[in-house]
Amino acid sequence: MVHPHACEKGAPAPRAHPPVIPIFQVDAFAERPFAGNPAAVVLDARGLSDQQMQAIAAEMNLAGTAFLTPARGGEGAPWHLRWFTPTREVAYSGHTTVAAVHALLEAGRHRGEHVVFETMSGPLGASVVADKTRRLIWLEPRVPTLHPFTGQLAHVREAVGLPAAAGWAAAVTTPDHDLVIPVAGLDLLRSLRPNMTALGDAATHAGLRGVCLVSRETVEPGSTTHSRFFAPHYGIPEDIVTGSVHSSIGLWLLEAGLLRPAGTMVEFTAEQGDGLGRPGRLRVELLVRDGVVGRVRVGGSAVTVMAGSIARPPA
Repeated sequence: MVHPHACEKGAPAPRAHPPVIPIFQVDAFAERPFAGNPAAVVLDARGLSDQQMQAIAAEMNLAGTAFLTPARGGEGAPWHLRWFTPTREVAYSGHTTVAAVHALLEAGRHRGEHVVFETMSGPLGASVVADKTRRLIWLEPRVPTLHPFTGQLAHVREAVGLPAAAGWAAAVTTPDHDLVIPVAGLDLLRSLRPNMTALGDAATHAGLRGVCLVSRETVEPGSTTHSRFFAPHYGIPEDIVTGSVHSSIGLWLLEAGLLRPAGTMVEFTAEQGDGLGRPGRLRVELLVRDGVVGRVRVGGSAVTVMAGSIARPPA
């Protein structure tokens, strides 16, 4: 209850937050609408509580919703970026970041070729390369460190329905706590029908964010990998295109001797989402000098499919 004497006479009334919030929906890692991975973007999340952000993400019911606010760090990091799935906040979401950069550009909120986000995982850079036909958004995460998976791989394989891991690389975990498993071929990968309850339980027990299955057999001859990614315990039964895991996939292939640098650069195209009717394509680059990876970039295009407003959730 607000009492009439709460404000001094002549003082301005407290500013009320608007009842609706502008929001974009963007298809990331796609060059046409209704392909790639959809993400929602709130360009001005000032005044939203954690609970309100989570409510918006749950209402959008997409794999990722981005919330942007002016950062506290000054000009070096002009935006603070947070990512939410329908059920929780996460430390990084690649496709949602691509969508956020695209939305900033489309709304005229950013005009340069580079942007740095302040995130819960530290600074995250992105760059934009555009020509007359398309705009490519590159994410520049930290170079990942991979570790052998020490959990019960058989439990995870059983949950996803995979008879055995392929022998062309070892299963590894990424800095985002994703388990990457090699699969023998594309037909096998496409045929898998995971038990989502069992997979969520196995992933939770192993401390995993998600499980990524990778085939070296692809839909298009110019691609290097085709992947599927599952995180049912995060509210994402199957992710359509997972940008965050592909920096690790690039390093994983390189360490397995399956990629060869052309000079100091390794580049390849990755596929995901075809089996869900939303084909996504990612470009992956690794800068290698004297056998050491100094930089990893993951890039793709994006398309706005909806721009409007959403009701502000109750505080």
